[in-house]
Parts: sequence; C-alpha cells; structure tokens
Amino acid sequence: TCALPISEGVPHHQFDAVYAAGDPAWVIGRVQPVVETMLERGWIDQGPVLDVGCGTGENLVEIARRRTDLSIVAVDSVVSAIERARRQVELAGLDERVSLEVLDLRRAIPEGPFGTVLDAGVLHVFSDEDRRGYLERIASVLAPGGRYHAVVFSDAESRPGGPRRMSREELGRVLAESGLQVESIEDTRYLTTSMQDGARALLASAGRPIPGS
Repeated sequence: TCALPISEGVPHHQFDAVYAAGDPAWVIGRVQPVVETMLERGWIDQGPVLDVGCGTGENLVEIARRRTDLSIVAVDSVVSAIERARRQVELAGLDERVSLEVLDLRRAIPEGPFGTVLDAGVLHVFSDEDRRGYLERIASVLAPGGRYHAVVFSDAESRPGGPRRMSREELGRVLAESGLQVESIEDTRYLTTSMQDGARALLASAGRPIPGS
C-alpha cells in the first residue's frame, strides 16, 4: 500500500523543495494533452484567462499562442517556477498578453472577473480546509457565465506517488458547495515523468451561474 495525502493535503513547503531538487514530475516539457483537449473543444475561448498553479508555463504559453485574442494571468507559489514561466513567455513574444505573479492560492487569488479559470493539477494538493476557501475564491472571481476547469488525480489511480485522489462524487460535491454549477466530470489522463502513460485523472468543468438564468 502507498501512503497518500488525504484530508491534510500536500505540505506546502514541499513544492519549493521539489523545484530546488530539479524538475518535478509534472514538468513534462510540453503542454498537457488534457489542456490541448480543452482548447480543441473551445473550453478556453472566454477571457480573461486565469491559470492557477501555472508551474513553468507550458500550458499558458500554448493557450496564448492559440488564443491570440485572450489575455492571461498566471500564478504559482514557487518563485523559480514563475521565473521559468516568465522566460518562456518572453521567448515566445507573448509578454504583452500574459502577466505572471507569485501567489499562495491558499491565501489569495488575483482580482477578476475572469471568463475562464484553468486548474491543471492544483485542487488535489490542498487540505480540506484550504480547498474550501480556494474554491470559494475561484467562484468569486469568475464572471457570470464563466467556467472553471479542473484536472485532479482520480481515486482510480492506485500507483504510489503524487497528490491525494478524488472520486467523482467528492469532486462534484466540493464544486457545488462553492456555488459553482457542475457541467461535466469525465475520465482523463494527467501526464507526469513518473507515470509516462499518464495518471488516471478526472476533468471537471463548472460554471458560475448567470443571475436570473
């Protein structure tokens, strides 16, 4: 059996330590295929876009390249990750439309409103208490009709390593409790260098209701 983080989440200090030791397993050197799927579906067509936990920036660079009409705000708690993401953005000539910020998402979130919030691997690292406040803040910065897309490890993934796992029921419940309207939850894969075939994951899409609709 493997000891996985459950209600306590992943200790926050571990992220600085993991980056200091080298590339974390989630830094795969390219956009996550699940993010490409969202782009192809038109799920990231409404701006501005907020990329939470952007890491070294592969996802946000691909979004900015393919959605030339959108501005993007990207945040991460690790200084070295933001520095690497900023270099990628500058090399791609996208710095006029992309802003980056070091931010602890357990405590704060950029001011909205945002048409789209991308969370590719953040929600599943929080403790129960931290994720409650985090999702409430997500809901508060979404524009009416805006959408939040989250990728989390699924409880169907039994291999060791990585963050806590979430079931469909738990994911749907915590999104609904934050005031978001769950639109879909489906199986997907999240690629890492330690699980090259991809960790079994869930992709959820939820929206902020439009008043009166």
